[in-house]
Amino acid sequence: MLAAIHGLSFDRLLSWLNDRAQGTGIVSGRGAPLSFVPQSQLPSGIAYESWIAKTGEVPTRDNLHDRYNALMWLTFPKTKAKLNAVQASELDRLGMTGKRGPVRDAATLWDENLVVVLAQESANELQAALDLHDWQTLFLKNRSHWHTRWHLVPFGHALLEKLASPYKAITGHAIVQEMSSRDRHQLDVVLSDRVHLGMNTAIFRPLPVMGVPGWDAANQAEDFYADPKVFRLSRAS
Repeated sequence: MLAAIHGLSFDRLLSWLNDRAQGTGIVSGRGAPLSFVPQSQLPSGIAYESWIAKTGEVPTRDNLHDRYNALMWLTFPKTKAKLNAVQASELDRLGMTGKRGPVRDAATLWDENLVVVLAQESANELQAALDLHDWQTLFLKNRSHWHTRWHLVPFGHALLEKLASPYKAITGHAIVQEMSSRDRHQLDVVLSDRVHLGMNTAIFRPLPVMGVPGWDAANQAEDFYADPKVFRLSRAS
């Protein structure tokens, strides 16, 4: 799919996306069959998420950000639909001009910048290290856990856009998901169950993703993690 996301002209991309969306029965947060349309088809004064929920039409621009957004719809359709449903419900409740509120803030961070850490083992140790910003334990002491017990799954399309031109300080909003399988469809179901109207930004932990072994050749040196501007101490420290 990445080849299509990067390589197709915009018209051909929309056709390719719509063929796949229709072939798999993807729907919006309110059950409308999903399609990808040019951004110009979003009516003036209508909220993006509300329009998607109601019509199933995803307004799309010809840029990498929106291409990755479409890719995530194809990859995690249940979770994207749940995020859309939550956003639309909050827009119904609060309107477009009031405060966004903690639920919309959390849904936006999830949609744009989430990274899931799948823990097949040692989930508690992983969560504790993230909670404490204990980068030494996370990336050095337990280095062998990565790609064996712990697996990084980017979700946020803005995060994916940054990773297309990577730099050391890229930081995702992380959640830990304990799961024995790495099946994408199962993960989509599990993640969709974690999206709900009561969620807030406290569910996330910062994760400098270039610290993950194999994501940056420079992180083989221990002093890679000594940069306090990237690998920041916890406020509780």
